Amino acid sequence: MMKTTVVSALLLLSPAALTAQTHPLPGDVASPEAIIAAGYESIQRAPGENFDWDRFRSLYVPGALMIPNTEQTGGEFRVLTVDGFIDWIDGWYADNAPIGSPDDHGLVEAEIHSVKSDYGDVVHVMSTYQKRLADSEEVLDRGVNSFQLVFDGERWWIVSVAWDEESGAGPIPSKYLP
Repeated sequence: MMKTTVVSALLLLSPAALTAQTHPLPGDVASPEAIIAAGYESIQRAPGENFDWDRFRSLYVPGALMIPNTEQTGGEFRVLTVDGFIDWIDGWYADNAPIGSPDDHGLVEAEIHSVKSDYGDVVHVMSTYQKRLADSEEVLDRGVNSFQLVFDGERWWIVSVAWDEESGAGPIPSKYLP
């Protein structure tokens, strides 16, 4: 049984299996910088528009983990799958600012600085971001995403991301600012 489980897991993580499960834009997965930029772009939206969840999913390895800060989750520590994250975000908008409603102002989250460490096919990026409503220049909050990336010989994947924001963690350290 254990041997079958290990073989099944290895087959699921093979480059062919990974590539077959998603269809990313080639430029989105060409480099660590490109995949992070695509990640931010896929969660931006204009008022009345939907998030580009298909593009978002195509960036993440199957089984990837997303770990929000506890301020965003009401003090509860959560480890989300990509689909769990999507459900969480869609649920927040449905409850607070339904897409297309007068309260829908869209969202822009963009990287303002990054610090990268790498070894071989593994890269860790501390990506500082700021977010604002799409119809405003006012910065709502800033934070740091901790991205773990891997290269499978053909493309880059996001394996996990954990983040925190200044509103809960305090000022961003200068080493993570431009």
